[in-house]
Amino acid sequence: MWLAEDAPIRKQDLVLEKLFVNAAGMLGFAPDPHIMPFLGQLGAFITNPISRRPRKPAGSRCCLPFPGGFLLHTGLPNPGISRIIRQYRRRWAAAPLPIIVHLLAEEPGTLAEMIRKLEGLENVLAVELGLPPDCTPDQLREFLAAAEGELPAMVCLGPEQIPTLLPTLQELNPIALHLTQPRGALPGPDGVLISGRLYGPAVFPLMLNAAREVIKTGIPVIVDGGVYEKGQTQAFLDLGVLAIGLGNQLWGIGQNL
Repeated sequence: MWLAEDAPIRKQDLVLEKLFVNAAGMLGFAPDPHIMPFLGQLGAFITNPISRRPRKPAGSRCCLPFPGGFLLHTGLPNPGISRIIRQYRRRWAAAPLPIIVHLLAEEPGTLAEMIRKLEGLENVLAVELGLPPDCTPDQLREFLAAAEGELPAMVCLGPEQIPTLLPTLQELNPIALHLTQPRGALPGPDGVLISGRLYGPAVFPLMLNAAREVIKTGIPVIVDGGVYEKGQTQAFLDLGVLAIGLGNQLWGIGQNL
């Protein structure tokens, strides 16, 4: 995130020196300069989503193409917060850019527990909260209250959640909102509908519109959204977004990390 040189910095402010970040789920749990030569172009590294307990891959995990992009369904597999910290804390500390840890907000109590485990770890800049698709305004309040602590916490929402949760976001005024890829559904190989997040240039107009609506409220915004060319990047910057998340451009690079 960009701040003017004379802007006061609060304890909970986020400062990113570069315009781009990676979308959660695109580059694994820790940066690897050997296979990610572009790390110098990112303002922060966002981890894959992490839950309190281990999660296995979805049985129907897949990547389904459609005109203009692809749908990704994985089940958000991860070994759980405790193992992640044991395995990656040293790599986070030695990383050439700050780390933002993406936490799956399942219950307020387990979210608070995960955040406490992260506090004090070297080079962890912030956490971002991946909220349930059906999150209610009351749940949003509970999750943000549980996230209060030493680390700045920003909220992740898809554009389909904005109409329901934007008034509450204005009330709570989080440190930032990360607008993530929209959810959708496509028929799988057997004809059964599969839900997942949508990536690719087709989502750009939707994300641009959602970012415009949030920025009107004064909440700082990081936005993912199918950017493929300089003009699209400039369109986001003209709105006043603070950073742009890259997703489909990076898919596959960090999937074995």
